Amino acid sequence: MSNRQIIKGALILSTAGVVAKILSAIYRIPLENFVGNTGFYVYQQVYPIYGLGMTLALNGLPVFISKLISEKATLTEQLVTSKIIFKYLMVLGVGLWAGLMLGSSLIAKLMGDVNLAHVIMAVSWMFLFLPILATGRGLAQGQHDMRPTAFSQVIEQIVRVLIIIGVAYVAMKLKWNVYFMGMLAMLSAPIAGGVASLFFIKNVPLFLSKTISSTKKQRQQIKQRLLTEGILVSSLVGLLLILQLIDSFSVRSALISSGIPSEQAKAVKGIYDRAQPLVQFGLVLATGFATSSLPSLRRLFLNKAQKVLRMTIMQLLKVTAWLAIMITMGLISLMPQINQLLFGTRTNSWTLAVYMLTIISMSLLLILTSILQSIEQTQSLGPGLIIAIGIKGALNTILVEKLGIMGASITTVCALVGMLSYIWLHVYQQLLLNGPLLKSFMLKLVGQSLLMLVVVRFITTFLEQIYSTSRSLTLVTIIIASSIGASISGYLLFKTKLLTVEEIEMLPLGKKILKLR
Repeated sequence: MSNRQIIKGALILSTAGVVAKILSAIYRIPLENFVGNTGFYVYQQVYPIYGLGMTLALNGLPVFISKLISEKATLTEQLVTSKIIFKYLMVLGVGLWAGLMLGSSLIAKLMGDVNLAHVIMAVSWMFLFLPILATGRGLAQGQHDMRPTAFSQVIEQIVRVLIIIGVAYVAMKLKWNVYFMGMLAMLSAPIAGGVASLFFIKNVPLFLSKTISSTKKQRQQIKQRLLTEGILVSSLVGLLLILQLIDSFSVRSALISSGIPSEQAKAVKGIYDRAQPLVQFGLVLATGFATSSLPSLRRLFLNKAQKVLRMTIMQLLKVTAWLAIMITMGLISLMPQINQLLFGTRTNSWTLAVYMLTIISMSLLLILTSILQSIEQTQSLGPGLIIAIGIKGALNTILVEKLGIMGASITTVCALVGMLSYIWLHVYQQLLLNGPLLKSFMLKLVGQSLLMLVVVRFITTFLEQIYSTSRSLTLVTIIIASSIGASISGYLLFKTKLLTVEEIEMLPLGKKILKLR
């Protein structure tokens, strides 16, 4: 597959991801405004469970399945593989549904809030749609057709967002209990999953067909890879959600231990959770590149095209790093204004700003995961995952008790940096990448991004000295400052030749950016 095909596939998924994440960010604004920080806390406490289910159905398992499919030379072999995976995922989906239904009370108790049990039960139904969504998307992506994944993702988010906003509005008008609101809002997940499944319903007869037979050896091989590589890769794609789940079990209790009253602790946790949609939006582009690049990298590896493989990897790393760092610095520089515009206050803006640093580490981790999958060197992913979860689990309660909610942001960033450092050393050793070139690139990129951050902060401070910091005028400040920041980053990109013409074309709207030059 050519680089242009990689770009096309990445663009399709990135565009769908942008639309979906915009919807995901937008619905949280009225949700938080309608139900308040405490209502937002209820929703966000259980959200990581939904997020992990979405990761399995949208990114993690489909990416793994697409790799298996791309290895098969004929359509028959691809269908045999899909059928085997579908049946195993049926067992997994039903098992997760049953576990959440039966264990909801225990999970809620461990989260420190027994009232969350029915909210957990509501979201559990989405796992019944996992087999058809994951297998259908994986089969299409393995055949280099990104459209079904993109379309189903957007429709799923539209349905879910409409339900959540409707529930939040009615809850505000009728003054519903926040836990009842949370339960109804979480029912949007299985409903939306059912609608998205309609895109792949035609595949079910093939997945269940008796005419497509498989051998015991084939089933055993796929089962082993699913239980090791598949679950591992899915865990890595959903790593940020796993860290958020640790927050769900520990942050509120740690805040209470530090002397904050229970109800206030819920509100503080709700404010902290404002960071999540912003981080998701920042990760959209990296997710698109990682998802669409895996089959192509895999074919280059199998064809022993080492030179082209290294060149493609270098390009993906540079483009991803540029996007991630520029987006992160932009969000950090404008965080007080973004916080006020979206949620009405600037409370804990610097806690949210620190959390934005996770975009850089997670973006690079997503690309590195695809690279390691493609070259059959995934053995470093397991220890890396343990490092991240270990750092977060060991330090979260301690730092939150000492530093307040800022401690939760710091531990998340440290966990991801620790994992990224470990995996990067492994990738660098395996591929013998051009170290001096990457070092020079990163030094220039960090310098340019810091310059942009300083200029944007100066502009926002200057503008707010001229007029008030009301919510409406904050939008004006964001538009002016972000436009100037984008112009600076674009000018420096061309002036220093940080990316090649081919790499710039890989960016969203890359050709238009080149014309603007």
